[in-house]
Amino acid sequence: MTSKEIIRRIIAHDEPPRFGYDFADLSDFTGVSSRREINLPQNPYDAWGKYPELEELTHFRGETRRDIYGNIYGRFNGKTKGECIRGAIQDWEDYDFPLPEFDPKHRETLLAKNLPACDKFVLTWGSSLFSVLRDARLMTNALMDTVTDPDTVAEFVYSIAEHEAEVIKSIAGCGVDGWFFGDDLGTQVTTFISPETFRNLFKPAYRKVAETAHEAGMAVFMHSCGNDTGLIDDLIDAGIDVFQFDQPDVYPAEMLAEKYASRVSFHTPVDIQKVLPTGDREFIESRTLRMCELFRAAGGGWIAKDYPSYGDIGVEKEWAKWAEDIIVKNSAIH
Repeated sequence: MTSKEIIRRIIAHDEPPRFGYDFADLSDFTGVSSRREINLPQNPYDAWGKYPELEELTHFRGETRRDIYGNIYGRFNGKTKGECIRGAIQDWEDYDFPLPEFDPKHRETLLAKNLPACDKFVLTWGSSLFSVLRDARLMTNALMDTVTDPDTVAEFVYSIAEHEAEVIKSIAGCGVDGWFFGDDLGTQVTTFISPETFRNLFKPAYRKVAETAHEAGMAVFMHSCGNDTGLIDDLIDAGIDVFQFDQPDVYPAEMLAEKYASRVSFHTPVDIQKVLPTGDREFIESRTLRMCELFRAAGGGWIAKDYPSYGDIGVEKEWAKWAEDIIVKNSAIH
């Protein structure tokens, strides 16, 4: 059985023979780009650097860069991807947020790859929805906007979803198996917004993306950090097929496996805050084995993965390999 078929069976809850793998040295996945953007405006601040004009605007003393929308990001000492420190939309009454044009010929590039013949599950990446709002307005303003200007928020986020839907349609039939996007929606305790606010303002946008992807034959993967418990049911209803949670034990994993693994699948490492950073081999291996037992009892529903930047969270690769070895050794479901 190919990797593609195993991942498809995990997502469909169709008696997969083992858990899925998404490790640096062992993976059931391959990736392709979802688009090639064209006619982009000139951006002299695209790369990280020290720009006096951006420093004057933001009063930030570290490295900065500006994206094509006008959001400015900052970081110190070349570490991490940075955080948005000044959003592109300072005032809803006067803003310009042009979405980039994508090259329709990118479809020909994907068709030339003959992706349907690929043994691995082909994943591509799309834009965030809530996180685009969060950066464009910064978090405090974005959350306030959901109360003071909800119609504008809903319209803005849905416009992003419509753009993403057009990208999905442009590559339909090219052999892409999954559409992946990310939105961090929670603190370590609860979600940033209430389930009611999500349903009223954001859920239609998520449903738009998911329905379009499903029509194109793609499963929908969604990354999210934090505790999203209050939104999981609505996200499943909107069409999310796989949750990419890097912190399964914020729920914890017992709850995810027992309550949700029959309806949705999980694409997760062993917890990156409560388990792997301990460096305690016995604890890491025992917790990993417990996750194998939980998801096996649920009939599968787990695609085990690496975290992409262990150095940023103080985890040695050797510690992560302890978990990977346990998973591979205990991955059989039936």
